[in-house]
Amino acid sequence: MNPDDALEKAYGTSKIISAAMAGSLLISVIIVEILKFQGITFAMVPAPILDKLRFVFVFLSFAAYFIINFVSNKVLVKKPAASHEELLGKLALANIISLALCELPALFGLVLFLGSGNPRDFYLLLIMSLLLFYAFFPRYSFWSNWSRVIDTTALS
Repeated sequence: MNPDDALEKAYGTSKIISAAMAGSLLISVIIVEILKFQGITFAMVPAPILDKLRFVFVFLSFAAYFIINFVSNKVLVKKPAASHEELLGKLALANIISLALCELPALFGLVLFLGSGNPRDFYLLLIMSLLLFYAFFPRYSFWSNWSRVIDTTALS
């Protein structure tokens, strides 16, 4: 298989997985709206604990950007003896890990909603998740440039 064809196939698969992961945020929105509509709340967490939890979750949501960059850089380490398929696998793995971490703020918001019954917490953290998805959604230009660097280093 031609390296360009392999790149396009791996990118296409990764893009479909990424879209499905981004779409899974819709499930959280549906859960929150159904619970809100039915008036079901699980507000069992005392307010002082909820405030501390909110602070920790917001901090972790902001830190997610840096955590994603750190993890991606660790996964995308190039080894001279690696094959083109292994390197494309690293790109796909880094993408899946990144987008799984992008979902964390929305999950934190869901936990806060279930603890407080206030949908505002959920929607604010959902916006953070959507911004992270926008920042880390796979882009063909990045994949192409990264594979081009791989090809030139493999030849030298």
